[in-house]
Amino acid sequence: MKLLLLIFLVQSVLQTIYLPASQGAVQPMDVRLIEQTCKQTPLYDVCVSILKSDSRSSKADVTGLALIMVDVLKAKATGTTNYIKTLLRGNLKGDVRRGLSSCADLYNTVLEADIPVAIEALQKGDPKFAEQAANDAGIEARSCESSFSGHSPLTESNKSVQDVSSVAAAIVRLLL
Repeated sequence: MKLLLLIFLVQSVLQTIYLPASQGAVQPMDVRLIEQTCKQTPLYDVCVSILKSDSRSSKADVTGLALIMVDVLKAKATGTTNYIKTLLRGNLKGDVRRGLSSCADLYNTVLEADIPVAIEALQKGDPKFAEQAANDAGIEARSCESSFSGHSPLTESNKSVQDVSSVAAAIVRLLL
């Protein structure tokens, strides 16, 4: 009887210890949905990496995966906007300052128009507008990159936003 009680207690403690870790992990069935979905995007590795690292993916359908990707797009655009603001506080040459100011306007459009439209469209079940909004975010990032006559200080950030926007648009396209 004591042995049975000991086994029960050990099992209970182990379940308690390991439960939080397993709750954040993506389960095997969910991994298959992520992989099947990401295979239909232009950047499989980017897609899988982002979705597997987000615990919301474990309970998400394709619409949920699209919303997660749009959230990541928002985070990347916000990070880029903050970086632009930091750079603009520095002592910059005219061309670089003009390029950064242009990029600030473009990323403001991403954050104030494209992202909210994409989220609302997905929540309302209208993926056509969500796809266009995700594509527009990528276009804005490309336009930002083109705002510089020489080297852009935002190349890495712009590429990241373009990559996530193309993956988000591809996932949304699956809902059409």
